[in-house]
Amino acid sequence: MTALVSALYAEGRSDERFLPVLLQRSMTDWLGSHSSRIVDVLEPLIVNPARRGDRAERILAAAKQVSGYHLLFVHADADDNTSQRAYTERIAPGVARISAARTAGEAACAEVIPIIPVQMVETWLLADADTLCNVIGAAPSPRQLEIPLRPDEIERITDPKQRLREIMQRAYASRPRRRRAVELGELYEPLANQIRLAELERLPSYQQYLSDLDSVLRRLHFVPENR
Repeated sequence: MTALVSALYAEGRSDERFLPVLLQRSMTDWLGSHSSRIVDVLEPLIVNPARRGDRAERILAAAKQVSGYHLLFVHADADDNTSQRAYTERIAPGVARISAARTAGEAACAEVIPIIPVQMVETWLLADADTLCNVIGAAPSPRQLEIPLRPDEIERITDPKQRLREIMQRAYASRPRRRRAVELGELYEPLANQIRLAELERLPSYQQYLSDLDSVLRRLHFVPENR
């Protein structure tokens, strides 16, 4: 059996609780649908390069740290309505540094896959309303909790963290006062494991991730070029 080994350079601790499991699930699902090979997809290793230099230098340091791995995921929240500016300003310079380093003979992971949710990773937590309700433990329906249902609605939310807090507050409104505290951190790990990938695939930012993933897996021959 072949193993697929990857790493993740994320922006924050909450992202590190959500993305590794989700990325492992998505790679496993994609290979199951697009390849006949049996592949053991390992959960991405979280890398935290030393906080020296600019972001591009840290991305290069992460790539050097995992030089023998198949691919490196680099996460950057868009903080915008599209992913283009985040890629241009916060990922592309790092990719250029990696290319230059490899040309100079330095060892570094060559394949970088951007992870750029619009507006931030919490947008992806909102993609599957039914699973979100289950994880929160909410009896009301998604509409009663005012969970956005259409992809364009979801990716227009400028502060998805705050929207999640408001949803949890509505869900907990009938609880005794001492049990109404909202802990957003409780959502990341269970949603990483339970969110339905088909629901995520409705979001353009996730579709872009899958397109980038497919390109890399084809270059690495995990997915046949002629499929």
